[in-house]
Amino acid sequence: MPFDDSTRSRLQTFVRAARDALTEEFAWQLQQTYGMDPASGEMAALDRLGDLDDQRLETARILREIMQHYLGALANPSAQDRHHALDRIVREQAFTVLNRLAALRLMEARGILLESVARGYQSTAFQLYQRVAGSALGETGDAYRVFLFSLFDMFADDLPALFDRHSPFGRLFPRESTFLRLLDLLNAADLEPLWGEDETIGWVYQYFNSTEERRRMRKESGAPRNSRELAVRNQFFTPRYVVEFLVDNTLARQWIDMSAGRSALADQCRFLVRRPDEVSLGRMSEEPDDPSARIAQALIAKDYDRLPKFGDSENGIQAMIEFAHCVDAYHRFPDTWGDYFQRLRPLLHEQRFGERTTQELWDGLFLECRADRHGGTGEIYHESWYRAACEEILRRLKEPKSATVLNRYRPMRDPRTLKLLDPACGSMHFGLYAFDVFLQIYREAWTWEAEHWPDAAYYSADTPSRLVPLHDVYPDEHAFLRDLPHLILEHNIFGVEIDPRSAQIASLALWLRAQRAWHEAGVRREDRPAVGRGHVIAAVAPPAEADLRLELMAGMDALDAELFERTLFLLKGLPELGVLLRAEREVPALVRRVFGSHGDMFRSEDERQWKNAEARLREALQDFGRATAGSYRKSLFAEDALEGLRLVDLVGETFDVVVMNPPFGALSQGVKTDLEDNYPRSKSDLLAIFVERAIELLHASGRLGAITSRTCFFLSSFQKWREDLLLAVAPPVAVADLGYGVMDEAMVEAAAYVLEVR
Repeated sequence: MPFDDSTRSRLQTFVRAARDALTEEFAWQLQQTYGMDPASGEMAALDRLGDLDDQRLETARILREIMQHYLGALANPSAQDRHHALDRIVREQAFTVLNRLAALRLMEARGILLESVARGYQSTAFQLYQRVAGSALGETGDAYRVFLFSLFDMFADDLPALFDRHSPFGRLFPRESTFLRLLDLLNAADLEPLWGEDETIGWVYQYFNSTEERRRMRKESGAPRNSRELAVRNQFFTPRYVVEFLVDNTLARQWIDMSAGRSALADQCRFLVRRPDEVSLGRMSEEPDDPSARIAQALIAKDYDRLPKFGDSENGIQAMIEFAHCVDAYHRFPDTWGDYFQRLRPLLHEQRFGERTTQELWDGLFLECRADRHGGTGEIYHESWYRAACEEILRRLKEPKSATVLNRYRPMRDPRTLKLLDPACGSMHFGLYAFDVFLQIYREAWTWEAEHWPDAAYYSADTPSRLVPLHDVYPDEHAFLRDLPHLILEHNIFGVEIDPRSAQIASLALWLRAQRAWHEAGVRREDRPAVGRGHVIAAVAPPAEADLRLELMAGMDALDAELFERTLFLLKGLPELGVLLRAEREVPALVRRVFGSHGDMFRSEDERQWKNAEARLREALQDFGRATAGSYRKSLFAEDALEGLRLVDLVGETFDVVVMNPPFGALSQGVKTDLEDNYPRSKSDLLAIFVERAIELLHASGRLGAITSRTCFFLSSFQKWREDLLLAVAPPVAVADLGYGVMDEAMVEAAAYVLEVR
């Protein structure tokens, strides 16, 4: 169903009512139960909470450790600092509870989960659970809470960011009165159709932060003052048609080029830009006697001297055949040419080539040759217009600024090597549609491999040696299709967010999409492979507690300890930078600085050295986090550090596609100087910096799709950015000027565009 204004209004009303109920509830709990006052920032000592039972006393201790973790970078936090930390705890707990219940509702609608929330205490799964448990779990409300906790635990392995009950984001649960009110809101009749829609969870995230809060932030400061403001101020949902336009012309177009136009995506993608003068070279066979290989390979290499000559009838016929294969003419004109031929013929004979597109010239040449060959005259190849038409085609193909589009030749790739990144992924709206495209890509790759493997050189130098052919991995197509959703999340879709709450949503959205694919394929839940956490990374601040850092380093090798300390310093601006942090440039320098003076073996192979050291750091952090010895802060410290290492690994990758709706406008105050120093060509606007960074993360011939303010295309402040990046490195291949009202509440004129790295 379309998410029109009325639909979004209903969802907005629900989200805001649920948010208000939960934030009010958890603020009350912090103050009245756990001795932590969000209004004043004051906090009672644990020994003054003697009336609490052991379970609540443990929660009170953990909440204090969470607060200490949030304040770790401050030597002497003020009452205002403590107020902000407690406000953050309330907000995160409320958001997580709402997301968890919404997630269960979405699972029910997709047949993943037996009815558990839709009718509250009367839900089918809870009724069965209660029959088994009997009265052992206490009153109905207590039993239902335990039942929900068991569901959270069941899904925590795949979705730890959302369902892990030991995470700092989900330690509180509402009292029964508030919870029943929340269930009533969640199960309102007018929301029922929305739980089956993939977009719903994204709009839940969109509406949790109020418009009033965004306006207040902008009124108080012209630029974002911290990572949360940066996230909230730039939180604009991307319309579905924009998502399709950008993914169709990046990911889908690349696969269409690899299949030489034969992919079904060419017809399925609604917003694919297909020019009337495109020249398709056809899929290139490695067989030396393939009739199209000689001419097509010459065009691919832009070696026009290798094209066939047209001096006599015999060579002309062969040239016609090769031309026909290259433009797929036998496919396009299977029976007769009719009126089309009659329109082209006089223009060709009169040499009025300027009135025809290059594709029409190729068509006309093929049709004349075909008519001549079947007519048996053999005269056409000596006509001056014929030679002139061939020369005109070649002239246009050689012309650097020709309007003719030769679709880029791309060798067929193992689909597991295709990587798409959304560096500001929000609720992963781009990833959801890309998932659909990848499903088709994998199916076509399986079919192609069945036809060509092992004789064709399917796996090129772009394929890592550790990957073996799909047909060698899976015994049959059924086994392959059963694993397809898992393959996509493991290999293809990557996302980064500076807001950890958004990372919750993004992981959930992709997981739900995978489950829906299995459900539609009839794969039973017990037969579905484990998805794991996927590749959604929250760009959180590195841990700042000096005491824990020193404790961890004390148990490490001296060089590893030094590298760890320098890495934490490198990541200090991560919450406001995300992928803009050029860690892939900094890490080799760190390795050389730490290890370089200790022997020749450390002066080379920086990447290998980092990988080995990183593996040791990960192991040390995991051990440190597990050996909490009563300290919850250690696990928080370790998790944040590990998330930073994941981000370092991600920006060391190169991608085939980057798609994004990036932040725009003024640079965040905390990293403004660093960004200006590192991105001098793009420092006029955050959107320009994101585009420059995305281009850096792409392979040669990779494609970037973005929706941003359109001002970057004409304001003088972007001139150097346009000249040095767009024109010199990644020129536009498709642009849609969209105007106002595209990105929900963003009052900017927007443009959606696709760039291709030369």
